[in-house]
Amino acid sequence: MYIPNDWWSIDPITGGKFRISEFVEQPTKDNPNTGDWVYRGAVDPVNPQEYVVGVEDDPSVPVSFGDTANAMGETTVIENASAHTLEIFISLTPAVDDPIGIVMDNGVAFWSFVTVVEVLTGKPLVDVNGNIVRDVNGDIVMTADPYSGSLVTIGSYLHYDASSGNTVYLPALDNEEWQ
Repeated sequence: MYIPNDWWSIDPITGGKFRISEFVEQPTKDNPNTGDWVYRGAVDPVNPQEYVVGVEDDPSVPVSFGDTANAMGETTVIENASAHTLEIFISLTPAVDDPIGIVMDNGVAFWSFVTVVEVLTGKPLVDVNGNIVRDVNGDIVMTADPYSGSLVTIGSYLHYDASSGNTVYLPALDNEEWQ
């Protein structure tokens, strides 16, 4: 049937024959108002995210502070600690959940975290294997030496032995306060 000014046209996508009044302009990414004329049933809907552009951000920092000191608290192992133990006797008192690094006899720094801290006065009694001796109640047996320190329980077993005098790192303690 003839309709004035509504001629037949072939759709380039489907290959079908349709009236020109049924054609729409297919938007393109670069310009949504220009593109090929296609049958309206063949038009790909435009994703709303297609034309989203980034917003420029101001990367400058409004307030800045100087570098923090890289000091790390250091102390030493007081009594030998054998491999596969969770307890180590040191001269400083860390807090629970503080990180702790213990240099073992093979030179490797073993890192863990503090789970329990028991402040002691006197020196703990150790057996021939270097293990700390406890009484029937589980309390540490102390010698009469007037020494203070902390028995620290760590979150993982030591992999190797740590001898008396080995370095212990306490990053949560500022070394300058303990000199």
